[in-house]
Amino acid sequence: MSPPLISIIIATFNSEKTLPMALASIKKQIFPQEKLEVLVLDGGSTDKTLMIASRFNCRIIENPRTEPIYGKFLGYLSARGRHVMYLDSDEELENRESLEKKMNVFSFDKKIKVVIGSGYKSPRNYPFINHYINEFGDPFTFFTYNLSKDTRFFIKTMKKRYPVAYENRDFVSFNFAGINNLPLIELAAGGSMFDTRFLKINFPKTLEKFELLPHYFYLICKKAPYLAMIKNDALVHYSADTIKKYLIKILWRIKNNIYHVKTMGQSGFLGREKYQPAPFRIKKFLFLPYSYSIVLPLADCLYLSFSRKDFRYFAHFPLCLYTATQILFHFLLKTVGFKPELRSYDESKVVKKFP
Repeated sequence: MSPPLISIIIATFNSEKTLPMALASIKKQIFPQEKLEVLVLDGGSTDKTLMIASRFNCRIIENPRTEPIYGKFLGYLSARGRHVMYLDSDEELENRESLEKKMNVFSFDKKIKVVIGSGYKSPRNYPFINHYINEFGDPFTFFTYNLSKDTRFFIKTMKKRYPVAYENRDFVSFNFAGINNLPLIELAAGGSMFDTRFLKINFPKTLEKFELLPHYFYLICKKAPYLAMIKNDALVHYSADTIKKYLIKILWRIKNNIYHVKTMGQSGFLGREKYQPAPFRIKKFLFLPYSYSIVLPLADCLYLSFSRKDFRYFAHFPLCLYTATQILFHFLLKTVGFKPELRSYDESKVVKKFP
């Protein structure tokens, strides 16, 4: 039988540096190229991004609000494929069989509606901060979930924490039925693939609310509590090549969750915590005491450094202090009525008002 169409969604904004690698990794897939459509949702690039997308025969759709989450939402609405995969413009599929193996899982077990890869890895000669991002995201996420997305540890950790439904040489599947404390799984990036028809039929609100996009995994688990992870399916992630860029990302996340609670905050932690049990929601208040205790983050630095044989993980401590201080500072600003404009990752560009 001919395989169904896959829609691959990539949000872009001045992505000329990494987009060619992302698109080339799609072209290298052994999956039939005629069964792929690549949608590029562009937020107003002024570099060569659109020219690159055209050269790779992508469907280019304008994202009028710049913000990548909204662009990915437009891609979800526009996708023609039965299955959708999200890939960021700075992510590269390492395994040439990635798409084929993911589609094989859907055929093998009809109960599975979500398939993801085996985690992230950093490109060669990239700074350590990129590795830290790939593994934990940021200090607050590390404290809250403590789930390594490093391809060396991701599947191993998941198998320790959650019940395995099935495993063979290609993939391992998990059954989350009855599990309240679900793992942090975001389907809006990372080569994650899901059954878009199932989601649209069972959760029609996803066709209206863009802020639900990062939480699709939690919605799907309500009716199909299964997840499959492909083995040896790492994603090379060029997230940040300087400390400055990373600190800007952290600050952007903090501002959205503090000031823009009803818009972008709902697509981040504030929206995600609604799908977790009450004790989990309380844990967020402990991040500041954790960071300022000094002893606790240093203990984690020691554990990470020795378990990974890399003492650069001591960077976790100053990153905790920076994140905690920015959270405290902006909460104080909010109490006196300060509210900045909603901006994209590019701090020079204001995001147009969300509905």
